[in-house]
Amino acid sequence: MVEPIQSWKFWHPLPFWQAFVIAAVAQVVCQLAVVALDKSGVVSLPIWVGSGLGGVTMFLAIRFFA
Repeated sequence: MVEPIQSWKFWHPLPFWQAFVIAAVAQVVCQLAVVALDKSGVVSLPIWVGSGLGGVTMFLAIRFFA
């Protein structure tokens, strides 16, 4: 018999490790982009913007692949 899916598992049917890798890559890429923009002098953004963008990107990417 098939087990019911818990509603909090937004990454289902992906295994947890794949969701974790997607989250880590999204965070690193967004953080590096914000730091690169800040250091180059193009745009002055606080570091928390990279974290927020990484979180949104992570959620959207996991929902896309799941």
